[in-house]
Amino acid sequence: MKRAWSGVHPLFGLVKLSLQLILLSATLLGSFAQAFQENADPYNALIWNRKNALAQNGRIDRDDWYEWWYYKVVVPETDQAYYFVYGVVNPWDTRSPNPANESSRSYVGFGDFSAKVIGENKFGTEAFSAAYDRTFIQVGDNTATDQEISGAIEDTQVSAKWHLNLSRDWSFNAMGWGMFQNWVSNIYWYPAQASAAMTGWIETGKPGEPSRRIELDHAPAYQDRNWGRSFPKWWTWLVSNHFKNSPGTVLASGGGRPKIFNEVELISAVVVGLKHEGKEYSFRPNDGDKISIDINYGKWEVVAENRNDERIEISANAPKEAFLCLPFMTPQGQWFYDYETLKGNIKVKLFKKKGWFNPTWVQIADLETDEGGIEYGSPQEQSDGDASFFDRQLKLY
Repeated sequence: MKRAWSGVHPLFGLVKLSLQLILLSATLLGSFAQAFQENADPYNALIWNRKNALAQNGRIDRDDWYEWWYYKVVVPETDQAYYFVYGVVNPWDTRSPNPANESSRSYVGFGDFSAKVIGENKFGTEAFSAAYDRTFIQVGDNTATDQEISGAIEDTQVSAKWHLNLSRDWSFNAMGWGMFQNWVSNIYWYPAQASAAMTGWIETGKPGEPSRRIELDHAPAYQDRNWGRSFPKWWTWLVSNHFKNSPGTVLASGGGRPKIFNEVELISAVVVGLKHEGKEYSFRPNDGDKISIDINYGKWEVVAENRNDERIEISANAPKEAFLCLPFMTPQGQWFYDYETLKGNIKVKLFKKKGWFNPTWVQIADLETDEGGIEYGSPQEQSDGDASFFDRQLKLY
């Protein structure tokens, strides 16, 4: 089990300067996002093999790869929460199912947190298609865009169908200038719809039994992206767009211990985005912001200070029984165990530094939600976690 880490690696400032020099040679790659349809979100479209496709050189990227589109929705003041995911692993491997690499696949997944069940239907990679110039994904007969998702799965645990419309409120560029630099990390994360509303219906139940129908009307929703070549040593995620007595407030935080150049594990860190009272606050390690973390399965604490003299403190928790385990086979054929709840408690405090000669931190927001998404993933199964982490409040600040 990973032990807690805090602070920014002392070599990070030097590394940042080196990376900025390399960025000068990556200008074309960073600007090619603007070549898409005027109203399209390039980060929310297909990433795999994009450079070759735009160059029309006929080449195919055959290195390890994964990419998915994840959606979630919660029904406030109830125990109902659901996720939907559309993805592909090693899309170049058209022989899937391939005995030489069983991880190659496309898939559609569904989770029902009130029933404590998850389900997934797997397909060959030839069943997957997606667009480069807009958000459009198809896996078999299941489709997803940035405005609508529909699908159905049937496995041994759950039977489900859904048709849902989304309206976006806020996107957060979590990785900043590093988003389209393919050497920065082995995993990329983009909360394309860190805040959204979902309307439509879900039908879910046990296979062979009558299903129940859930009608949604502008329920708090979310959609993000992940893509890359391998998985980090661990990852975490803290999100919500339904805070008590604070409509319009949104938190999107995520990170872990990735590999730079897909080789070197340099730092453990998270990024934090907050939208509050119409203003966006960002805290990114690759911008030189100071971020300390104390994170493990069972405790999530973050303290960050940015270049704008702003400070955020985050503390999250949920009981063990609230988590579902979402196992995932990586492109390399190894298992990664993701523990997730969509009904966790997250507390957020926001501060602004005031004064010149004797500056002090002045609190400007004290926020709380019981509709928080909380996640911890690593290659280790964590059947129970450390009970002491779940049973007590730990304070990093």
